[in-house]
Amino acid sequence: MDKKSNSPELLTKMGIVFISGSAGELDWILPILDDLLAKSFDIKIIFLTRHARISVHKNQMLNDYITNHSLNLDVYKCGGYFFEKIEHFSYLLHRASIKLNFKKKPILKIIYGLINKAIKKFYLMHLPLKSLNLKNKKFLFFSEYPSLRRPRDLWLKEEFDKAIFFYFPHSPHIYAEDLNINYSQPEFKNFGNKYFLLLGHPADYLMINDQRELSDPKLEKVFIGHPKYSDRWLSDLRGESKSFRSSLLSRQSINILVLSRGSGSYLDDQSHANLVKISMKTIDEHFNNYNLFVKKHPREEKSHWDDLASQYPSMNIIDDHIMKIATSVDFVISFWSSGAMDCHTIGIPVIELFDPNKHSKQQVPLGSGFTTIYRLLGIVLPASNSQELVKAISILQRNNYSLLTENPHPFYNELMSLSNDWNEKIEKILTSHNLIKS
Repeated sequence: MDKKSNSPELLTKMGIVFISGSAGELDWILPILDDLLAKSFDIKIIFLTRHARISVHKNQMLNDYITNHSLNLDVYKCGGYFFEKIEHFSYLLHRASIKLNFKKKPILKIIYGLINKAIKKFYLMHLPLKSLNLKNKKFLFFSEYPSLRRPRDLWLKEEFDKAIFFYFPHSPHIYAEDLNINYSQPEFKNFGNKYFLLLGHPADYLMINDQRELSDPKLEKVFIGHPKYSDRWLSDLRGESKSFRSSLLSRQSINILVLSRGSGSYLDDQSHANLVKISMKTIDEHFNNYNLFVKKHPREEKSHWDDLASQYPSMNIIDDHIMKIATSVDFVISFWSSGAMDCHTIGIPVIELFDPNKHSKQQVPLGSGFTTIYRLLGIVLPASNSQELVKAISILQRNNYSLLTENPHPFYNELMSLSNDWNEKIEKILTSHNLIKS
């Protein structure tokens, strides 16, 4: 999408959004951006990496949203090989300056200062910010919270000292391990602050707090759930899902969605291939007529699914938003994904095919072994192997693919309650800065 020329009068209420990782970032922030558009804000989405732009472009629901709101929403692409390498180098240099304490070493301090100044000038020159006439204007910056660790964040704060900065998660992942602790939610009062950390739940902050940038007293912590789980945002999707699922008895085929996870930090190549084979073999043996939709992880490119595609004509690798795909399926198989929550919130039962004892990284300790956060929340049927997958599918078949009858963990209900009130807290911040009327 090409940049549009806007007169300064139209830029008095603006939000700048940096997307650097994947479609998950835009997915998390989208309800907030939608609300700002309704409040007559102009939104500028700036993709800092090629991967992030491709990830959003492949997500039909997100891409359609951008296209349908092009009157007040612009997209800028900054990512390029050299641009991305420069930022990565600046990040490594910045972390080294902190770890080695350059401030107390005069020579290193001078050298670092000169290099940092040169990189800053190059980097900001390649961001489409000067053309937006932002100097001395009060506007909103949005970026994922790991950017707090990057020199880019410091450069922007120095350059735009009147801006208001929001930092948000890149997914609705839950970081808490002990869901039974009574996490008191601190009431933040400084609505007039300029720096806000948006998180789902107080428990998340206790887990990710690095005692450095994230613990900065100038950074207000605001717990708003996950906006995309609010009843208002999910209303249409729930209606579509309910309409599709009501046709179960009249349909000849069962629709199944697999939320995949490729090999990488959590699964090795062989483990990923095994999960794919178990899923396909079990589904093919249990259903005579089925349609299988595979949603790859944003960072999962060519994988074992591609190798099997020609063998199973009923399998479709699909690029769209998880929730949009889920409105047309009867149940979901997840390889340990926060997408399980996406599906559960719109009423779709989920089987989690994953062995947390075999792949224990970031799993929750339980007794002498491990479990997953989604099993603790009570929103998935657990299946650590092929036998348990068969059992879980049989349970769903006996219950006409309805949600589990057990109530989710109170933690889940609290998170959903926070998600329904997110707009009130955002509006208080905007009101305090005179960006909207009270």
